Amino acid sequence: MKTSIVKFRKHRSPRPSREGCGFLALTCVFSCFFLILNCALVARFYPELAAFFPRWMHEPKIEQMIKFMAPVLLIFVQWWVVDFAADLLAPAGHVRQNEAKRKGAGPDRTI
Repeated sequence: MKTSIVKFRKHRSPRPSREGCGFLALTCVFSCFFLILNCALVARFYPELAAFFPRWMHEPKIEQMIKFMAPVLLIFVQWWVVDFAADLLAPAGHVRQNEAKRKGAGPDRTI
């Protein structure tokens, strides 16, 4: 009788994927870093920039809103820049493969 040896192989893509717990944890760490950096930047540069604001924007409620919302909005801008840079630095085939996955085309789609 012939015995067969079953080998378990890890199927890994040549490029790291943007899925899984590690990617999510790293995204949270970088988002926290961006938030801390943005709070420091807003606290540092807001007084100088406030001189150019209209008079109605010098009310305490408006200033508080700006100081709270500016770091949060900057996170979206920073992640957009990170995503844009990653697309520029990735090989052309890798970008096309990601676009196909986003649109739902390709063999990876299941019903």
